[in-house]
Amino acid sequence: MNFRLLIFYLTLPFLISGYNGIAKSELMTIQVPNKTDDAILLSEMAITVKKIKLETRDGVFLGHIKDVKLHRDRLFVSDSKISIFDVEGNFMQFLGKQGEGPGEYQRVNSMDIDGDSGRIFVSAYNKLLVYGPDYKLIEERKLDYPIGYVKVLDGDVWLVSEKIGIKIGDHFANQTNIYKLNDNFVISDTIPFRTIILDQKIIGGYPFRYWLSNIEEGLFMFMPVLTPENMMRDTLYQVLGKTLKPAVKFRFERPQSLGEREYQTLLLYNMVNSSSYYLLEYDQDWKRFMFLYDKKKELGYNLSEGLLDDNGEPVFVRPLDLKQDVFYYIKKAAYIDSSIEEQNPEITIVKLK
Repeated sequence: MNFRLLIFYLTLPFLISGYNGIAKSELMTIQVPNKTDDAILLSEMAITVKKIKLETRDGVFLGHIKDVKLHRDRLFVSDSKISIFDVEGNFMQFLGKQGEGPGEYQRVNSMDIDGDSGRIFVSAYNKLLVYGPDYKLIEERKLDYPIGYVKVLDGDVWLVSEKIGIKIGDHFANQTNIYKLNDNFVISDTIPFRTIILDQKIIGGYPFRYWLSNIEEGLFMFMPVLTPENMMRDTLYQVLGKTLKPAVKFRFERPQSLGEREYQTLLLYNMVNSSSYYLLEYDQDWKRFMFLYDKKKELGYNLSEGLLDDNGEPVFVRPLDLKQDVFYYIKKAAYIDSSIEEQNPEITIVKLK
């Protein structure tokens, strides 16, 4: 399976409805050029904080890593499950159990950690599991809606839910809402984000999800649309109460278009907002790009595949602590012996300058 683009198209024709609960405002606009800048060394943009080689042992083989969290000198690494390592890379244990029974999950969609209480929140389709700082399950809720993303802010649990294929007359809708839960895990606030009307069901997705960015200026939202449409969803929104305010528009010089098979030729996957940078992850003509914008210098860098590490190889940095401009990147181990399992990767933590 090609994880660079985890998209399944069932059919193509569509219509798009307007946004709900979104306040209008004058937009800050940042241009994304069609040309690619010269390669930039990671060392020019960031300070390396720590390199962590993850231990490989029997039964501890990581698949395609989707997310990494750092809390209390522990790394929480999510592929289909969650593996816990110390900051030297030693494997400690798995979080929870995989399965279909009570207290188990089949596949992790998203995870987050409450920095104050140490509670760990895991979403697995429509199941929300909460673990204590001792990694023991303390709460399990099966909800009547899917959970695509979970974020904990000041003790409050925020969820992003996308319901697929809601029947509306002769059409189907993909509907996205932001939910805020109370202490009993019941919805206390709902922010309608987007409804897309389709002729038939279309499913799209991408494994790396960074939909909510929390920095000193507030909470920001970007969620991609990965179903075929000849337009760009290129705006970052700020969450203000029960509304979403457009905050920044990234105007791509290259216009959107559909290829011969009706695929989008320009796909924007993630838009991350840190204290000092905006970071965009996108594909153009099936090639990966990073657009990194320095807020202080008001300068953008459009880079093929990412920044270059010490070996001259491109790496893509992903968020770890947005308030502190701290990111991480994953480097696969060299594959030496085809008769044994591939070694677990190295994770490098960096702080952008």
